[in-house]
Amino acid sequence: MDLPSSPLLQPLLERYEQLESRDRLAVNGLAAFLALLLLYLLVWSPANVFYENSQENLGRRLSVLQFMRSTESQARAVGGGSREAAVTSGTLLPTVSRAAQEFGIKPSRLQPEGADGVSVWFNEVGFNELVAWLQSISAQGISVRQISIDREEQAGTVNARIILRT
Repeated sequence: MDLPSSPLLQPLLERYEQLESRDRLAVNGLAAFLALLLLYLLVWSPANVFYENSQENLGRRLSVLQFMRSTESQARAVGGGSREAAVTSGTLLPTVSRAAQEFGIKPSRLQPEGADGVSVWFNEVGFNELVAWLQSISAQGISVRQISIDREEQAGTVNARIILRT
């Protein structure tokens, strides 16, 4: 498609050619300004916002990493001695269920995950009870492989899906 022969642009080009040189210069300046404005709005500004957000995320992640490194020895000291009472894969499901009953929470669903894992679903369970239960089973040598927690409307209650491994 040749621009000068386009039927839509032909009247505009004829009108442009009829302008005085001073008016043409003003139209060219306005076109250049609009081109720069579009370049700024469509390319530069989004790239700059992305860069600033990336820098903020990097700063937050570095501070979390620094905190984790500073508390690593404490975490290893707390978690190091509890591995002796590790649960065997055959008793994982009953152990998880029994521990949940001890904390007064009832899983809505338990499902084996391979030879050494179990998936546990909780609906409308107290967050504090869930965390206490997780700490209890962690002390028995069961580790959390994946966890997903969604807040409920009632304060302090959550829905959770947790995959545990021995």
